Amino acid sequence: MLKRIRREVVSALQNQYNVHTPHMRLIAAGLSQYGIEKLTFDHFAVIDLPSLHSGISVLQQLFSAIGYLVQGRDYLPDKQNAFLWMTEVDCLDTPVKDVLPQVVVADFCLDDMPVEIKKIVEKYSAYIPIPPLTDIQRLIGKAFLGDGDAASTIRDRLITYLSGRDWPLPTVAEFSTVNEFNELLAWVLVFGRRPNHFTISVHLLESFTTLAKFIQFVEQTLPMPLNHEGGVIKGGERIGIAQCSTQGALQLIELADGSVQLPTGFVEFVWRYARKECPMLWQDFYTGFVAQHANRVIESLYVHA
Repeated sequence: MLKRIRREVVSALQNQYNVHTPHMRLIAAGLSQYGIEKLTFDHFAVIDLPSLHSGISVLQQLFSAIGYLVQGRDYLPDKQNAFLWMTEVDCLDTPVKDVLPQVVVADFCLDDMPVEIKKIVEKYSAYIPIPPLTDIQRLIGKAFLGDGDAASTIRDRLITYLSGRDWPLPTVAEFSTVNEFNELLAWVLVFGRRPNHFTISVHLLESFTTLAKFIQFVEQTLPMPLNHEGGVIKGGERIGIAQCSTQGALQLIELADGSVQLPTGFVEFVWRYARKECPMLWQDFYTGFVAQHANRVIESLYVHA
């Protein structure tokens, strides 16, 4: 039952993300010409404002309730951004293409920010209601006993909570103040918990033998800007993982009293190197994350002049 709930939640979040991310639609269409109709996704990211009723701890507990397990955590000091990553509890001995994407959950350390930024964040995080954690934990037992209504309620509550923000839009002045200090925080202030990227597992696409060849395909067949921060490809075989991402496409976004141009999301590509010959299971590949690369990849949400 929990496996089904996880799949339905991730599927709904991905469908919403696809609507808001034009590059993902272009990539999917381009790969379909290669005969690739089904993609395997490596991970997606959900970032929250910190408060008494929100943040990384709440997100961790919500995903834990439906069968995700924390695998590691780290911190991006220049973004005041704490994050951790979680996998399905039964993923280790599961065929790699059958495992749901890992979820990266994160928030921000307000104590590392100037007072004026902290005040703006606290103004909006004060609107955040008590999360549906208690209700979901209560309903889990009923879902295990085959109560379909309970399972549907868990799914719907999670999808609603993870699909955006439950605070008002900031003013242009407030957004600009936050954005000058921390662009990632400003993005979350506008879009909330909505996943900012999904990541394609390029190493599981049989048509490509390296991440570099996949990038060549993107550049030649699907002209779109790539994130060059820290190099187009971040990482490599020596550390077990290589990553690349599109630069988020700018769209006009309405705020409380005006508009700004922001990317609504981006697409990441990952190549996880095998730990053994003839890898088949999820654990046969490198499964972790590298903070210095995540630090650059997430800058795909930045507005570059």
